[in-house]
Amino acid sequence: MFPTDSLTRAQSSPRPLARYYSRLGGALASTSCPACVRRHLRVGTIAPSLLSTSWEQAAGSSTAGRSALPAQITSACQKRSAPRLRTANILVRADRQSMDSSVEFPTKPEKQILTLPTILTLMRVASIPLLIGVWFSNLSSASIICSGVFIVACLTDYLDGYLARRMDTTSAFGAFLDPVADKLMVATVLILLATEPLKGGPWAGNTWLLPSLSSAIIGREITMSALREWAASCSQEAHQAVAVSSWGKWKTATQMTAISLLLATSGNISNQALQAAAALGPPLLCVATLLTLWSLATYMRGVWPYM
Repeated sequence: MFPTDSLTRAQSSPRPLARYYSRLGGALASTSCPACVRRHLRVGTIAPSLLSTSWEQAAGSSTAGRSALPAQITSACQKRSAPRLRTANILVRADRQSMDSSVEFPTKPEKQILTLPTILTLMRVASIPLLIGVWFSNLSSASIICSGVFIVACLTDYLDGYLARRMDTTSAFGAFLDPVADKLMVATVLILLATEPLKGGPWAGNTWLLPSLSSAIIGREITMSALREWAASCSQEAHQAVAVSSWGKWKTATQMTAISLLLATSGNISNQALQAAAALGPPLLCVATLLTLWSLATYMRGVWPYM
């Protein structure tokens, strides 16, 4: 009555699946005729040898009973096919829920939040209070320590992104926290630098340059955060228009180099290397500010058609 080419596959099925197929065949066989079973079941895909056993138990094992049954109830089956099918589906769903738990189905792996890259980013945020404390301390080497803390934070900024891609541990939380940590660190250091005049180089004693440059950089970061949030809520095309570009990467590298030099020369300048750093720091921060404003103009030009 059923094709026999699936016998090997049916016998190799796990025991819970075999019981499932058997009860499926019994449910349909007890409520339908062989023609309905063949019509409503895809016999080539659901282990027909198991279904045939259930059908024989429901319809009788004699050849005469199996051959005479379709002629007697075929017309009734055609009239009542929909109710029988609904009944069989209910039984199948109930039996599927009661399947043995030994059959394991693949599940989507859960994303971890506290991965190694995320821990590095959190350490960068935690270093901000340390940097503020050292800045206002009376240590003779406070400026060098602050510069070292900032340089380590810059290195972790590169390292956490590299590890996230290499270890395939990117997460939505990490993507959110990384730019926040960068902006917090840069804004904090710029505010600290703006509280004191320049100590060396041709700009020694200047009190307005660093506050002006710091205001421009921090204002740009606030504007870009609001612009990216608006673009993400607007459309996918607008969000792509404010994605990180090469201008933003050059701006970040120049900005972090200039801030490191300014932090190192914020204290006593006792040797020629620090004097050279003091002379190079302010012009480099001016270049970083120009790149910052230029990248903002580039992003605004790209997102302007969606406004």
